[in-house]
Amino acid sequence: MQGRLALALAVTMLALSIGASRARAQTPHEEEPMNVCVSALASLLRSRLTADDYPEAARKADMQGTVWFLLTCNSRGEFERSQVERSSGSELLDQSALRAIERALPAGAPAPIACHLGHGFSVTLPIVYRLLPGRTKR
Repeated sequence: MQGRLALALAVTMLALSIGASRARAQTPHEEEPMNVCVSALASLLRSRLTADDYPEAARKADMQGTVWFLLTCNSRGEFERSQVERSSGSELLDQSALRAIERALPAGAPAPIACHLGHGFSVTLPIVYRLLPGRTKR
């Protein structure tokens, strides 16, 4: 019987880095478009993650963890690059997360319209790999 698993994108973000043109402190009103963008990114990624993004070898070994990745968009509202910013402690999970991001949000593809802010930005988001309790491994 296949074990049940959870592959999730946490809605919260750890860090947000805005390009040099927006380096000054922002008021809550100015932060709102970025918050909407981050929410749109999280929703888009969540909709594109599949059970196949959790490697079978990791499931069989009961590997769990959170991979924090940095996603960069340019001023034209296109994805520029992604990279692991903080490891889960498992190279297998880290590489799987990076492949999932590159598949779901490929470089050169347009970001959600909410992320067309007129300036480049980077955001750090997590992908959580978790096996749900009470299920058997296959």
